[in-house]
Amino acid sequence: MVSTQHALNTARANAHDRWTGAEGSAEQRIKERIVIPLGRQSFTAAPSDTFFAVGSCFARNVEERLAQAGARVTSLDIKVDDLGNGSARAGGMFNKYTPLSILQELKWAAGLEVYPAEALLPVGGGDDCYDPYLSGKAGRGPVESLMTRRAQIGQYFAQIFSANIAVLTLGLTESWTDLETGLSLNEAPHPKVLLRYSKRFSFERLSLEQCEAALADIAAILKAHGRPDQKQIITVSPVPLGRTFTEDDIIIANTTSKSTLRVAALRLTEKYVDMDYFPSYEAVLHSDPALSWQRDLRHVSDVVVGQIIQTFMQRYGVIADIMEPDSAMISALYEDPMFLKWSENAESHDALLVKLNQEVNKYKNMVLQLQKQLRQVQG
Repeated sequence: MVSTQHALNTARANAHDRWTGAEGSAEQRIKERIVIPLGRQSFTAAPSDTFFAVGSCFARNVEERLAQAGARVTSLDIKVDDLGNGSARAGGMFNKYTPLSILQELKWAAGLEVYPAEALLPVGGGDDCYDPYLSGKAGRGPVESLMTRRAQIGQYFAQIFSANIAVLTLGLTESWTDLETGLSLNEAPHPKVLLRYSKRFSFERLSLEQCEAALADIAAILKAHGRPDQKQIITVSPVPLGRTFTEDDIIIANTTSKSTLRVAALRLTEKYVDMDYFPSYEAVLHSDPALSWQRDLRHVSDVVVGQIIQTFMQRYGVIADIMEPDSAMISALYEDPMFLKWSENAESHDALLVKLNQEVNKYKNMVLQLQKQLRQVQG
């Protein structure tokens, strides 16, 4: 508890202490369409710093945008055989959706535990297995080849220990456990495996206490095995649950999941000096939905992701300042026939923004699909 005077002084020193009315209020910033709230920030970075992003699929957006801005992102340095070609993002095979799945991977990478061959699950006919601690789209094969790949995956995740800044993105709290190994799967078991070995698995929604304990263990591993000057940034993915295995409405289940992770992240950053919270989740949730989301209302638009990461880099000093649109670029836009056509047909300024946002997302997804096809040809 704090005194009355301390609380009043804290509020006076906070430029964003009010929801309505005052300059810097939530109302004012939300009306600007895209709002990136201020999170806890206790340190700055340098353009030469290295980043390693781990966590849910939103971590892939973070690392891509960091790399595009010239940051050194070691989680994009992938030297792992046979990840499969089912994902447009190679790094998507390493998505870690729950705090427990992040913790397990770091334990294996640090050599604190050994990935057991029994963790590989058979699927289909023959000797083929799949690794339930990677994306379900990862390549399959016999136990020997997948265990060889596992050693490479351990080396990949070990790069987090040498990074200047580790970025942890928390995704969800719905978790499946392999009762034979005691390990927490990265996602729901493959349907064929679940049908064949239904008694081998159990489902639970992780509690706040379980998430806090897992995050505390993650922080301890990074402290013990990471570089002495390493900093950590934790964030919550805005991407909602694709499906719930509870009796709740998916909207309620998603709110419960994100709220649990948000509180766990808050409590963690309150305990550690070198760990900050960056409000990606709040930025997407409170920005204009027409600009925040792609058409499926699940994946975040490239425009908003770009603004979030650009703001992140500016606040932490990775780039000098947020770049304003160049006047020549604006002039070129108004000479573009397609833009002029959209502008003429748009019912309002908002409708034009929505159309432009949709086109950006469409072309970004096309680029990802082309990258996927290129890997298939090279493979």
